[in-house]
Formats: sequence, structure tokens, C-alpha cells
Amino acid sequence: MPQHAGTLDIDVVVDLVVLDDTEAYRTLEDNLKKIGFERAENSEGKKVNWRWKIRLDKGVTIILELLADFQSAQGGHAHAIPQEGQISALNIPHSSIVFDLYDRVEIRAELLHENGIAVETIKHANIVSFTCLKAIAYNDRQERKDAHDLVYCLQYTSMDRKVVARLFREQTMGKHKQVLFDSLVILRKRFSSEDSLEGHRKDGPVAVAKFELGDGDDSRETRVLRQREVAALIETLLAEIQNTE
Repeated sequence: MPQHAGTLDIDVVVDLVVLDDTEAYRTLEDNLKKIGFERAENSEGKKVNWRWKIRLDKGVTIILELLADFQSAQGGHAHAIPQEGQISALNIPHSSIVFDLYDRVEIRAELLHENGIAVETIKHANIVSFTCLKAIAYNDRQERKDAHDLVYCLQYTSMDRKVVARLFREQTMGKHKQVLFDSLVILRKRFSSEDSLEGHRKDGPVAVAKFELGDGDDSRETRVLRQREVAALIETLLAEIQNTE
């Protein structure tokens, strides 16, 4: 959940099987409105049904984006869930991977409108599914933030690199092996060194460095150092995944 200048962005992947139940759908819609969420604008300034927002008293705005994996539909298009009501979901291919590859975390949070503190167990994308989806997203739309998010979570995960690599290897023969394979190909293509091209010169590390440090000439040397760090991180991960010892 990246946070920028008073904004908290939360992406929620919707289980279409569950929301095929009209009553479950209406409950979601009713609860969003009851809490105080309203439709938010897309990048073009147009209100959309898959993006919702609420402004808090402390000056923070929460942006909630509803995503789904409509496997028969073209990516990036919104679809109703189901075909009625005022809520839709943005189609993100392969996003349903998070229903199988997830972690659980217990959190304590103050409810909106001073309704007390709740303790809940939340399911969230694990390091494998998150990395795969961010790699695919960066490859598709070339947004610097996607590259940054991918690298940031790999760099600052609490797990040992060998453990992370093992989690990737465990999925090479699993249900989502094709998504995993495609994602690793993207990491090699966008971040890793090859015959006559050093990894730090590729667009992935450059995107990360420019997102974090800006485009100015005054940060050029620092950016190159960050690019080398990013490339080394990805190359180490790929090597560990290939290491079966």
C-alpha cells in the first residue's frame, strides 16, 4: 500500500466467484457507501466505478481500487461485477494469482469515524505473486513506479534471499508456472545483464533510479549507483532461483 503526500492507495483483487452472488455484491456496494466512500477520478479526471475514495479528518485521502481477473477480456478495461449496480472492477490479467499465493498478517487499526480499534487478519499478495504482477505491469505500461515497487519489496522483505528464491522455485511446477516463467523472463530482459549489455544500463534499473532520485543532472552519479544496486539485486535473485543445490 504505497503512500504519497497524504494519499493511501489500496488495491483489492475481487473474487469474481464470490461476487457472482448478487447479495454479496450489494453488501460490498452498500458497505462502501455506508463508510463514506465515493467514486474517484481516473487519470483523465473522469469518475469511474472501480476507483473509490474517502477523505479523512487528518487530511489523508484513501484511494481504493477494485481489480479483477476477467480472463476472457482485454486487460485494462473495467467491467461490472456483476452486470448491475454502481461498482465495477478494472481487469488486471493474472491478478487472481493472489488467491493462491498470499500471506496473512494480523493488524490493529482504528476504524473510520472513531468507531474503535479492530483486530483483523488480512490476506495480502506474497512476495512471489506481487513480484510477478509488478513485473508484468512494468513490462506493459513502463511506469517507473511499478519498477520501484517491485524492487523496493524485494530489497526490504524480511525474508532471507535464499528463502525468497525457494518460494519462486516452488511455483515453477505449480498452477501459475506460466505466469512465473513469463515474469522471470521480464526480469531478465528489463533488469539483468546479458552478453554485451550491463544490467544497470537497462530500462528497469533506470526507471527505479529516476523514480526515486529524479531526472536532474545533479543526481546523475547517485542514480548510476542506484541502478547498479538494482541490477545486482535482480541478478542475485535470478541466480538463486536457478540454484537447485
